Amino acid sequence: MRASLIHDPATAPGPSRAGWWRWEWLALGMITLVAFAVRAWTVRGGLPFVDHPDEPNPINYVVAMLQTGDPNPHFFQKPSLYVYLLLAVLTLHYRWGQATGLYSDLNQMLITTYRYTTIPGFFLWGRMLTVVIGSLMVLTVFVLGKRVWGRAAGLIAALFVALSPFLMRHSQYVTTDVASAWLVLLAFAAAIAVARTGRWRDYLAAGAFVGLAASTKYNAGVVALTMIAAHGLYWKRRSLVRLPMLIGAGVAALLGFLVGTPYALLSWPEFLQGLLGQVGDYSAGVHGDFVGAWNLRGYLDFFWGEGLGAIACVALIAGIVLLLRQRRDVGLIWLSFAVPYLILHLAQSSHFVRNLVPLVGMSALPIGVAGAALIGWLTERAPRYRVVIGAAVLAVLLLPSAAETLGYSARLARGDTRVQALSWIDANVPPGARIAAELLPLPGESRWTQAAALPQHDLGWYRRQGYAYLLACSDVWKQWPIPESYGQLAGAPLAEFGGSEPRAMLGPHLVVYATGLAAADVPLPPAQTVQLGGARFLGAALGQPDESMLGVQPTRVFKAGEVLGLRSFWQIEQPFHEDFFIFVHLLDAAGTTVAQRDAPPWQGRFPTSSWHPDSIVVDVNDLPLPPALPPGDYTIVVGMFDPASGAHPTMRVAGQTQTTDAVRLTTISIKK
Repeated sequence: MRASLIHDPATAPGPSRAGWWRWEWLALGMITLVAFAVRAWTVRGGLPFVDHPDEPNPINYVVAMLQTGDPNPHFFQKPSLYVYLLLAVLTLHYRWGQATGLYSDLNQMLITTYRYTTIPGFFLWGRMLTVVIGSLMVLTVFVLGKRVWGRAAGLIAALFVALSPFLMRHSQYVTTDVASAWLVLLAFAAAIAVARTGRWRDYLAAGAFVGLAASTKYNAGVVALTMIAAHGLYWKRRSLVRLPMLIGAGVAALLGFLVGTPYALLSWPEFLQGLLGQVGDYSAGVHGDFVGAWNLRGYLDFFWGEGLGAIACVALIAGIVLLLRQRRDVGLIWLSFAVPYLILHLAQSSHFVRNLVPLVGMSALPIGVAGAALIGWLTERAPRYRVVIGAAVLAVLLLPSAAETLGYSARLARGDTRVQALSWIDANVPPGARIAAELLPLPGESRWTQAAALPQHDLGWYRRQGYAYLLACSDVWKQWPIPESYGQLAGAPLAEFGGSEPRAMLGPHLVVYATGLAAADVPLPPAQTVQLGGARFLGAALGQPDESMLGVQPTRVFKAGEVLGLRSFWQIEQPFHEDFFIFVHLLDAAGTTVAQRDAPPWQGRFPTSSWHPDSIVVDVNDLPLPPALPPGDYTIVVGMFDPASGAHPTMRVAGQTQTTDAVRLTTISIKK
């Protein structure tokens, strides 16, 4: 019956077996190369921005291990095999970075947040590890498909894995999912070998791969059921008699798990805490791609949409039926993993589609079987058109995935709007100019301050707070076109990233506006023109800083222990050759300094030697007031000094050189 369904080139008239063998491996090599290339081509993605919520975790674990030399990751929400693979790769990368001057001591490096990283090289090489593992999946499903059904099924399965947009995307992240999927495939292949031979070595191999799979993600341990199913299928009524072989496989699985997660034994309390924390997180149902226990609709939508696609779903069902009819052992072993794995996740309250990467990888086999069977059945009826038939079936089965994968890759290749905006800011925004942005600030001293929504204030307010630019983001306004309110606020955009085509590239739609900040906007100017070195001191914004630090509420009345919010404005007329600090001193009635703040501009990000002539620099000089400060009137003075020599830039008031080194700004009152 199988002969009527499958066209196997090895038994067909035409080229010799040796010729087909060469063609087969040439085709496989090309497919694997395509899989690697399409993943590696755009693996940099949006770096230095990090969008996948799980990527920073393994990177931070490895960085901590490199910093301390402690091989215990101390976090076990996921097991640690992937972390150790990552440790090996990133150790080599870090040593190379030290040798070339790219990296200093890790203890002195600002590492990463869950939105942005200052070590993109770590992410890049971590992603390349996943790219390699994702490419190995192509080879694995080919060998599996060839052994189960024939080389045509193997090649179609390999093409499916290579071109699947879902698998491609997850092969570009520093996460455990693809490594888990690959080891699940290896465990499944070893279980099939058990069902066919019943040999000890296959039992031990199956057990080892089960343990390693579970050591990448706990839920991958469900693949142990394939080993149990294979044992029953091979030995049938003698299964209990041969139970020692299954126990041996179980011991191999335990050892495989401990190889990847040794501190499950060496640090049991930490391991148990992490495991129970993961269980509790999935039971909470407060976040995920969709929520609610037994959310069958969510899973059906996933497989019909981004997971497989409509045509691949039909092929999957057809392939499972064919396997159950003609390779019953393989079909049952496949179901022994797929059904319990789905049930496990359906029963949870929080659902993340990335957990389905192993199941999508496993789906390649029945999809390959269905495709090969259809080609064989059609070719028997029209042998003269076998090339056309094969191409047509492959096009119908794989072209939708290929088109989506190439489209997504092209989008990544066009760049990330946030990276482009950063480049524009570096090229066009003078050092020290303030930006109010609807984006989270970068680590350290950011170029911008986050605004919840720009239209909450008018343009004059932003100028009075010292903002020269506004950066609007579609993630806040919840649509791709720019809302009318933004145009009413700031007029025509100065620059735009993302264009009119929704999701034409990675990242949100970003728009830059100029506020038109000028000297006349300074809320608290000095009484006369004041120059310090190459800068004209324009004055300051003074008041109570709001919680977001976006601005200050004007006031000259404070309480002891509060923060005096101050933004100093400087018009740059000549370049500075020294790097001065800006000081803010609070003087009592006797002229004694009772509070002070001495710091480099922008916390050192934009020293005075970087200031551009014809620009306005606005620095944040907020001053904490002492808790025991007595009530009364106090004077604020502002100035500059060289921290190395203590010297001050020449100060001129109304064109006259001064002997003093501080500008009297204003008087404030401290009340009870």
